[in-house]
Amino acid sequence: MTTTFFSDTIPLILVVDDDEVIRMLLRQFLEGEGYRVEEASDGQQALHKLTAKSFDMIIMDIAMPGADGPEVCQSITSSLANAPPILMITALDDETFVDRSFQAGAVDYIHKPIHWSVLKNRIRYILGSHRAKLELELLSRQYEMILDAAANGICGVDEKRIISYINPTGLSMLGYGDQPSLSGMPYDQVIKISMPGSDDFDLDCCPFFHDDSMTASHHFDEVRMLRKDGTSFPADFRATPIFRGTRVAGGVIVFQDVTERQQAAELIRYMANHDSLTNLPNRNYLRKRLPQAISLAQRHDRLLCLLFVDLDRFKPINDTYGHGIGDIVLFKVAQRLMKILRTSDSICRLGGDEFVILLESTSTVEGAELVAEKAIETLNEPIEAGDHVCYIGASIGISVFPDDCKDAETMLRHADIAMYDAKKKGRNQWQRFSGKESPFITT
Repeated sequence: MTTTFFSDTIPLILVVDDDEVIRMLLRQFLEGEGYRVEEASDGQQALHKLTAKSFDMIIMDIAMPGADGPEVCQSITSSLANAPPILMITALDDETFVDRSFQAGAVDYIHKPIHWSVLKNRIRYILGSHRAKLELELLSRQYEMILDAAANGICGVDEKRIISYINPTGLSMLGYGDQPSLSGMPYDQVIKISMPGSDDFDLDCCPFFHDDSMTASHHFDEVRMLRKDGTSFPADFRATPIFRGTRVAGGVIVFQDVTERQQAAELIRYMANHDSLTNLPNRNYLRKRLPQAISLAQRHDRLLCLLFVDLDRFKPINDTYGHGIGDIVLFKVAQRLMKILRTSDSICRLGGDEFVILLESTSTVEGAELVAEKAIETLNEPIEAGDHVCYIGASIGISVFPDDCKDAETMLRHADIAMYDAKKKGRNQWQRFSGKESPFITT
């Protein structure tokens, strides 16, 4: 029956013995067991064959003239990167030869006269063990290739809290891209993290080493990690303990630079709260900001003024010159209005040609009226848009907290009503809320 250990390949065994009769007997036995066999009469011939061909196993006599078995074994294991397993055969009852053989790299030995059933099972065991070793090494290389190619930083830590492996991505993220490895270094000298808002990079990222109750992965959401050069970056970070029985035998650290993710999230938040044409805060922003401003004004017992600005004569510009020219006008209107405000005040574009100015630092209603006059004055100046000169104006309604409103919705509605009163009275002017609400006006 044919014995196959390596896929469909029949194992090839090299028999090395100066005794031709022993070589013949071994060949007959091994071929009868289904193996392929080649012979060598001494160590030099064996080394020559090993450089020309790959063998799965070597069976070698310990006592040979010239270079004996242990010497040849030493030459094989020292010269070949992946030397095949070597089984020694001896007729000598000499522990020195046996010790030298094992020191030279032999995996086992048997005595002469040979017990063929013992040899048969010994060969099966050695070939099986060697195959398992090769497969494990191959699997380990494949896993390492996967880890090396991973987009996340991956670091292995042993039970002595020493780095046993860190992949190239991790080295690069931490600023050690010029070093091939950090193996052998304590993890807490390399992996330094802090919580958001803190500059103290002394947080232990593997708390399970000193807390036996922690048996699951420990996830730090968006910590900051320190680079070699002292800079830092936001990271999604997870540390998982490795157990041997009930004892922590190491850990695996996985981390990901989330700078781009944070930037994308910040961009989404910005776009949700800002007008894409003018870059001003939009209606969504105002709905959140206005109640906060009212609450703050109430807490500090001060005025809050809101100006509802609606452009005059803007529709004819869109109708005559097109929306491209209209967009240029709106952008320049936003720039002009921002110039007349203090840094503590804010302006939003509600949509179309409607803007809202929120005055949080004015101490008098007269101050709000002065801002309204400045807004009308600056918007009365001609606006160059492309090849056209456009003339607009503005009607402005003013609402004041706490004089005529108590909440954000009412404040915005009252300013809208006051703006319509300004339009009714001839446009290009401002009006304060009069105290009367029209049932036809909604915001």
